[in-house]
Formats: sequence, C-alpha cells, structure tokens
Amino acid sequence: MILNHCNFYSKSLENHVDVNVLLPTLPDNDYFFHDYEEIYKKREIRVLYLLHGALDDYTMWLRHTNIERYAEAAGIAVVMPSGQNGFYSNALYGLRYFDYITEELPRMIEYTFPVSTDRKDRFIAGPSMGGYGASKCALTYPERYGAFGDFSGAVDPETLEPLMNQMGFGFFRYDLIFGGSDKVTGSKDDPLVLAEACRELQQKPFAFVTCGEEDTNNYRMNRKFYEKLKDCGFETQFYGNHGLHDWIYWDICIKLFIEKLKEI
Repeated sequence: MILNHCNFYSKSLENHVDVNVLLPTLPDNDYFFHDYEEIYKKREIRVLYLLHGALDDYTMWLRHTNIERYAEAAGIAVVMPSGQNGFYSNALYGLRYFDYITEELPRMIEYTFPVSTDRKDRFIAGPSMGGYGASKCALTYPERYGAFGDFSGAVDPETLEPLMNQMGFGFFRYDLIFGGSDKVTGSKDDPLVLAEACRELQQKPFAFVTCGEEDTNNYRMNRKFYEKLKDCGFETQFYGNHGLHDWIYWDICIKLFIEKLKEI
C-alpha cells in the first residue's frame, strides 16, 4: 500500500485539514517480479471514506486496526479524514463538516488520486459518532454511495445524550451542532427519517450495521436502525456478537465490511 498524508486548505471548514489516504499497489515482495508499467498501471480504484468516532482523529484507524492489511487484500483505497466532535454535520454554530465530507473531500480525492467516480465504487463507514456520520451521508445522498457501514453508531443522539452525561462524557455540544439533541429526532438529521425518505428509491446503498452485545448504550438503537432499514427495502446485514464500544470490536467490523464489499 501507498500511505499518503495530505494537508490542504478546506473551503468548507476555512482551515487547513489533514487526511490519510491508503492506495493499493502490488504487495511489496511482488515488486521483484514486475516492471514499472505493471506496478504503476493506470486504473480506477474503489474508495472507502472511513470516519472516526468522538475524541479521535484521522490517525486512529491506522493506529488501532489492521485497516491497511484489509484494504490491500481487497484492492481498495481508504480515505481517513478528521471530523473533531462535530457529528459530521453542518453545525448551527460551528463548522460545516457535512459539506466537507460529502462535497469537498470527494472532489479533492477524485482530483488528486486515481479513484473511481462511480457510485457503486464509493463507500463510507465509521464507528460510534462516525457510524452516525456515515449513515447520514449515505442516506442523504444514496445516489453517491454503493454501501455504508455503521459500527456501533451513535444514531440516536437524543437517547444517547443523558447516558453520556451519566458517564461524565458531556463534551458533545449538541446545542451548538443541532440546537439540542432533541432537535435531531424526526428531523433531516435523524437516520430513521432519512431511511424512510429512501423507501421508494429503486437503487439504495447496501447497509452494514453492527453493535456489540455488551455495548449497552448503543445496541438497542442500532438494532432499531437496522430494522428500519430492512423495513424500507434496503439490502442490509446486522452483525452483533460479543463486543464492547472499542477498537477491538471495530477492527472485526471493518474486516467484515471490507469482505462484504468484495461481494458487491
């Protein structure tokens, strides 16, 4: 794999941003048996936009999982941006992370790297807050993504906020992002509402939803989300099994998701 660290000025965020990008090549040992034309042949590569969860950044997938090995085996590119704690949304009082992830970042990646621009070759996924973000992006623009992955997603902020506060994790500014977590339910920021809006579409992204059975805060909301997707006619799969809200579980999830992308 080729590991690229990109730093560029974002028009959406009005600041310089960092992104890690993995590009598949031949395995290192195979370089001995191929010429430059075979190693660096032009092609359009399938691409996965991989978001992070709260308190994390663009380095976390490389630091905590085997994403590079999984991506190399599947021959896909992986784009890993930062989203701070912004729920990948255009905040009422703050930054426009939704525009950055859905509009500007793909344009920059497709301008810079040999990735496919075809819907069926573009995917998005993430854990926790990133699971919410991936779901929101894919369901808002189902014509742009072939599949999305929600790993233990924070897909119901209104239910999650009091639970987080009880744990002492009151760092999310739902008031600044959404006007309050209660404003998400039933709005265009609600994954259930977005799924319903896709009900009549002939072409929907594949939905891979996961949550560990020991993840007591998030398990029920992700099962509910999965059932809603199924009811709305999405091709979807739920993976539960034993697991906590941590990178050990999400390493399993991303491996399974990438294996599923090979079938799509």
